[in-house]
Parts: sequence; structure tokens; C-alpha cells
Amino acid sequence: MKKLSVSELKPGMRFTKPVYLDKENLFITSNTPITDSDLERLKRFGITEVLTHGDILIIDVPPEHLETQLEDFIISTIVDEDLLPLKGMYDNLNRIKVQFTNLYKNTFNLVQDVYRKAAEDKTFDFGPVREQGEALADFVRAHNNLSYLILGMNNPGYYLYNQITNSTLYALIIGKLLDFSRPKMVDLAISCLVADVGMTKVPATISEKSDQLTDEEYKSILKHTIIGYQILTQRIKVKNSLAVVALQHHERFDGKGYPQKLTGVAIEENARIYAIADNFSALITNRPHRQRVLPHEAIKSMISMDVGKFDLKIVRTFLNQVSLYPVGSCVELSDKRVGIVLAANSDKPLRPSIRIIKDEYGTFVRNLLLVDLVKENHLFIVKALDLIDATANH
Repeated sequence: MKKLSVSELKPGMRFTKPVYLDKENLFITSNTPITDSDLERLKRFGITEVLTHGDILIIDVPPEHLETQLEDFIISTIVDEDLLPLKGMYDNLNRIKVQFTNLYKNTFNLVQDVYRKAAEDKTFDFGPVREQGEALADFVRAHNNLSYLILGMNNPGYYLYNQITNSTLYALIIGKLLDFSRPKMVDLAISCLVADVGMTKVPATISEKSDQLTDEEYKSILKHTIIGYQILTQRIKVKNSLAVVALQHHERFDGKGYPQKLTGVAIEENARIYAIADNFSALITNRPHRQRVLPHEAIKSMISMDVGKFDLKIVRTFLNQVSLYPVGSCVELSDKRVGIVLAANSDKPLRPSIRIIKDEYGTFVRNLLLVDLVKENHLFIVKALDLIDATANH
């Protein structure tokens, strides 16, 4: 590693590789801008040099516009030996964060472009949809615990396009857990990306209405599945197997859905998967007509009140991965510390592994603190918290 003098560092600098305080302790991850608070932190601890394998990228960003990430607070990443697998998981998620963010935003932009063209009755090239589907499928197949990054995303922009992006990612996580082959994963991604294209034909005065819908307005919403299927099969000439999710994603396992009132496995598998992913993502996102619920409450709803809607076998598969306290969600422990769920323990869904972000006094921690609740059986989760509220004052 090469040494860099702290006096040479400026707000807005990024590096092509992570920067370390020493051979053990991470300072900032690759492609993360240095902020004023980072430099103050180095001065406070009397650090005059940092180490990196990377090169400096000068980014012309005013310091006041730089966001400080939770990871920017970490000055020590040393953990006990028995927690090294968890640290490896955390390090990998940190390493791929920039790549994930770019993938997310590219997906959002593609969905926006495709759906706007559909709204204007324009034909769109399906090639980019397939390419993005492949990129998403390959990324999900290569990495685990991606809910940690999905829940950490706060992408500005229209609700529907974020909803499609999130739902596609969650659907692919389920597909991976079901051991889908790469071709099946790619088809699932493509199907999900265009699943709600029929919503472009629902007037915004209805889809964005905050009051209760009238019967006529509700009927207009119900038509979006058939309209979406027709757009895909008739105008875009997509094969039926890729368009069927648009038609069936509001069918219910108990036969009370729409438009065909199909039951059980008569609903195509990809549509059953997307229904679960779409429902979870919708519940944890603010809508004009209702406030979001916490991820923990969304999971509870799906395995209790909404149990008739879904294929329970797939719901259980999803639950084993994201945990009853979903990976990426925020929780308070019995010792009053606050953390983010890093990984599920499938045998004990109430005892996931946690990355501590605040101590018992509400102060953001400076070290990487990891807790495996299976091993630390004197601790337990007291309640779920809102991640945005919990991290608002960092």
C-alpha cells in the first residue's frame, strides 16, 4: 500500500480502492467521497497518514453537498475471530455498494423510459429490458444479503419506478433461493421489470389519489393487468411467458384475486413470486393513500393477515432469507443499543445477526460492532425501528 499524507486530502476526493488508517482498519470504502467530518475525525485522533492501493479521483462536489454515510463513522474494523464470517459479509456489501447503486439507478432509468413510452403509446425496443434483466440476474446470483442494500437505498423519483426496481430485486432474491437457473432468473427479471406497465394507462388522478377510490376508479385500477398484458403481447410482441406476470401478479393463491380468479399453482410461478416481492416492497414504501409500515410489520402481515394471498411455500423461503426482522431493517436490542440487521439465521428468525450503529446512550459507534443473537443469547430484539429516523441525525 502507498502512504498518503492527511494534509493532501480534500473534501470531495474519492479513491479507486478502499483507504485504510493502518493495515487493519478501514477509513473509507472505494469511490466514497471524503467529507469535512472525515478530515476532522482524522485530526481528532491525531492521524497524519492513510494507506491505499488505489488512485485519487478528484470529484468537483461542494463539501456541503456531500452526504456522510454510516460507514464513514467507522475507524476500526477489528472484530473477534468468531465474528470474522459476519465481517466478511459486511465488507462484501460495503465493497459492492457503489456497483449496486449504479445498477439500481440504471434500472430505475430504464423502467422510467419504458413506462413513459408505453404511456404515450410509443413502441419501445425490448433489447435494453433484456440486457438490464441479465445484469440484475447476474448481480443477484453473485451476491447475498442484498436486502441490506435495498433497504438502505433512498432513490428520489416517482414511486412506481422505484417500486418496480425494488420488487424486481426481491423477486430475484426469491428466484435465487428457489435455485433458478440463469435463464430462469433472466426471464424472471424481465417479466418483473414490465409487470406494471399497464399502470401507465391509469390516470394519475386515480393512481395517486390519497382519498378512498370510488367504485369506478377502483375498476379502472383493476384493468391495468389486462392492459399491461395486451401492451406486451400485442404492441411489443413479447412472448407470453414473459408477459404473463403482468396479467397474473394480482391473482391470489386463494382465488380471490383478479382478473381471472385463478387459484394455487394455476397461477404461473413467476407471478406468484412477483406478487410476494411486490407486496413486501409496497408495504414498506410511502404511498399517497397510506404511510409505509416497518419491514418487520410487513413480514408479519404477509404471514398472518394476508396469508391467503400468497404461495406459503415461497413466503417461507423468502422469510428464511430476509428474516422476521428483515435484513437491512433497524432494530433496538434489550441493552438499548440500536443496529441494522446484517444477516438472517434461518433456524431462528427472531435472532438474526446485527451490525450495531448506536450505543446504549444513542451515540453513533466508531467501531464495527457485530452481534450474532444466536450466540449472544442474553440479548434479544425489543422492537423494530424506522431506519430513516434512527440514522437521521448522524
